[in-house]
Amino acid sequence: MMKRVLPCVIMLIYGSTLPAQPSFEEEALQYLRKYLRIDTSNPPGHTLESARFLKSILEREGIATTLYESAPGSKANLLARLSATVASDKKPLLLLHHMDVVPADPARWPLDPFGAILRDGYLWGRGAMDMKAHGITHLMTLIRLKRENVPLDRDVLLLAVADEEIGGGLGAAWMIENHFSQLDPEYVLDEGGFGLQGLLSTDKIVFAVSVAEKRLLWLKLTAQGTAGHGSQPIEDNANQILMAALDRILSRPGSVGDHPVLREMSRRIGVLPDNKFTRAIRQNTISLTTLSAGVGNPPKINVIPSVSSATLDCRLLPDESPEEFIQQTRSTINDPRIEIEVVYQSVSTESSSSETPLFRVIEATLKKHYPQAVVSPVIIPYGTDSAQFRRRGVTAYGMLPVIVTPDIIGSLHGDRERIPLEGFQRGIHIFYEIVLNFLEKEVP
Repeated sequence: MMKRVLPCVIMLIYGSTLPAQPSFEEEALQYLRKYLRIDTSNPPGHTLESARFLKSILEREGIATTLYESAPGSKANLLARLSATVASDKKPLLLLHHMDVVPADPARWPLDPFGAILRDGYLWGRGAMDMKAHGITHLMTLIRLKRENVPLDRDVLLLAVADEEIGGGLGAAWMIENHFSQLDPEYVLDEGGFGLQGLLSTDKIVFAVSVAEKRLLWLKLTAQGTAGHGSQPIEDNANQILMAALDRILSRPGSVGDHPVLREMSRRIGVLPDNKFTRAIRQNTISLTTLSAGVGNPPKINVIPSVSSATLDCRLLPDESPEEFIQQTRSTINDPRIEIEVVYQSVSTESSSSETPLFRVIEATLKKHYPQAVVSPVIIPYGTDSAQFRRRGVTAYGMLPVIVTPDIIGSLHGDRERIPLEGFQRGIHIFYEIVLNFLEKEVP
């Protein structure tokens, strides 16, 4: 009796038909909007809630997941695994993204940065580009592989980590240090590349696949002088000593590098246009980021301080030596009253080769969808978790197959971060196709 009554009840509630199931694209968008609404700003960088969110989706699909709390109660990393169904000795393919985002000042945003608002064909929100859209793209890839029972001759892993925005200490670095045996991939697919329109070429779409990144070197310069009364100027003013040193450093011309990846970019793309991105990837760069001086709180205007300091965000080409760069900086300053302190430097890594089966599949799949586009390995000017894996000899590529313009790229860490909706929804299919083509190429 119950079997006959239940359908009638459902029809009374919903009418003659059951509610339509969301399409794959709609499902992905729903997940991404929920993900963006979880505030994972770093600091403090709490990722336990977001890890549990991803875990709940994966477990509903029957995909094995494990949470690793690197800071119990606040910071967590998530590992999901689709195990190989065909015997082989191949190492896993790892899909990597970070859950933490940089802070957002709601007063500077035109929309709620954690509202995941759809407007004018874009999905707005902190993390939309950096890099929760990647995470949902990876999630949907794992889900689809599972739903379609794709035969696998290697494990496919999804790793969502904390702390990328502050160096990966309790995220990728912590997982590698403590649980590398659970990972041990042959390949990593991470962030760093997009389909770029108007950035690497004036007339071609370039799908940039990051294979290397510049090395971070953060320096603090401290000038020592003599304190005094502001009414009586002195030459031994710490502020003036520091400003003179900074002027010499920042006016020093940068030399264009000759890295193999840059040569390959030129071969594939041609002459690169001159913009801040292309300048940044072709030479070592220095950005003045903070200045600090003064006596008292708030600092007294009529007091000359004896100490003044500044911080410099230096980014070095992958084959450059930090020690040599610091020595060059010291020689350029040429003033013993300036102390140079290394605040942080990232790990040294080799570039990932673009002569691999996976890179060839990436290129062929992208060219199928965009025949006129160029696919090229690139150096990126910022740091990612891929460096942690490259240091262990793992081949790591950064790519989200979404075409973006310079203003969208410029919204990363800005107050207008957004991703084109059509590009994201098309990109989840292309990314899945890349992974599927790579796996099917290998399975006999």
